[in-house]
Amino acid sequence: MSQPPPNTSLSLSARLALYLGPPSVILLTSLASPKTGLLSPLAFLPTISAYHACISLIQLGICKTISALLFSRDPAGLDDFWVEFARSGVEGLTTKELLKRAEIAWGWRNGVVNAALTFLAAGLGEEVLKYLPIAYARRHGRAEGRTRAYLDYALAGALSFSLIENIGFLYAAVEKGGSWSGLALSVFERVVVAGTGHVTMSVLTALRATRRDYYGDRLGWWEVIGPAALYHGAFDFVCFSASSWEGNVGWIHPTGLGVTSVMFGSCLSLVASAMWQTRREWKGLEDRDQVGKNEDDDGKRGKR
Repeated sequence: MSQPPPNTSLSLSARLALYLGPPSVILLTSLASPKTGLLSPLAFLPTISAYHACISLIQLGICKTISALLFSRDPAGLDDFWVEFARSGVEGLTTKELLKRAEIAWGWRNGVVNAALTFLAAGLGEEVLKYLPIAYARRHGRAEGRTRAYLDYALAGALSFSLIENIGFLYAAVEKGGSWSGLALSVFERVVVAGTGHVTMSVLTALRATRRDYYGDRLGWWEVIGPAALYHGAFDFVCFSASSWEGNVGWIHPTGLGVTSVMFGSCLSLVASAMWQTRREWKGLEDRDQVGKNEDDDGKRGKR
């Protein structure tokens, strides 16, 4: 087993501040002034907005570049594609407009853009972003001899990222004026399913980084981040494919029972697969720890 790299763990006080700080501030503020407490989450919005805008611009840039290449000989088709991609609903469209929209949605070029958006811009891009706290820990933290220390940073990154996404998606759902049942579905999708996925994939990356840095496994950056990026991309691609199946360009939540059921089943299967692989990674490290402990015990007996 190689020596652990320095700078790999948050102190207990830092972890408590990360997990308990914001809720405690909001709660204490509410005791002094309920109205202020209700509005206090708005204090986080400038950072959230800047963070989300940066990610969105990068993802949009990737999609714009790919679509420009795909429609290089059809400028009018490119304009039509982005007009349809930008729609948040299909209310008020005529039958002719819906048929044109469906034709674009079922075209191969929309599939390529969806793949670029989900696997490259979202899957790889977001998982690299969530890896940054681990990279920071590897370089700048404090060594405490904990071979699972990267998990602290992975969880902090995943929960922060998930929070920002959830606020954005829930805000969009509220602004759309949906029913309470629709909002409840959005909460389940974003907080339960997608949130679990974000955390699981970040932990998977952290464990593979642990294998590289603590156990001497020769893993390149893609071998560390790749599995999580592929799970993430496949999850998003399933969602966009379900949207396209109903004739939509971009993301509009499916309404058909069959399509929605297939989407949910596929997404839950992907999250379950990621959890299974994460569990295997964890169990593999525990087994290696046990082997190392047994060898140390045998060595001590031999010296006696």
